[in-house]
Amino acid sequence: MTSLQPDQLRELESLYRSAHEGRVRVRALAVLLAAEEHRNVAEIARIIRHHQETVRRWLHRYLQRGIEGLQDAPRPGAPTKATPQYRAELRRALEHHPHELGLPYDHWTARHLADHLEARTGLKLSEASIYRLLRQHSPQDF
Repeated sequence: MTSLQPDQLRELESLYRSAHEGRVRVRALAVLLAAEEHRNVAEIARIIRHHQETVRRWLHRYLQRGIEGLQDAPRPGAPTKATPQYRAELRRALEHHPHELGLPYDHWTARHLADHLEARTGLKLSEASIYRLLRQHSPQDF
């Protein structure tokens, strides 16, 4: 891999440290190993426990598209129903005990959150969707 400019290395380091998705962090690490430590594809693949061809593809994507090339491609399926308003309501709910919001629950469950948020937003999401939102994001991201 060619040498990278200091600003490119800082951008990669920032992505590595801040990415929520583990896959993106591993891809950034692969590029950092190639650029900073001049590791070859076989060494990187062994270190990160991925196939050499996968590492080659990531390095190529980075060289072609920069940081954007390390991001996950859009996945098939319906877009999320969780609007920005829904996420804001979820964040507000999680910042309070259910009793503070006049609810009879002693703690939040996915079902309680789904019911509360449906009443507040009019959107009905499944418990699985609530779990997915909670897993994908830290509370400040909602």
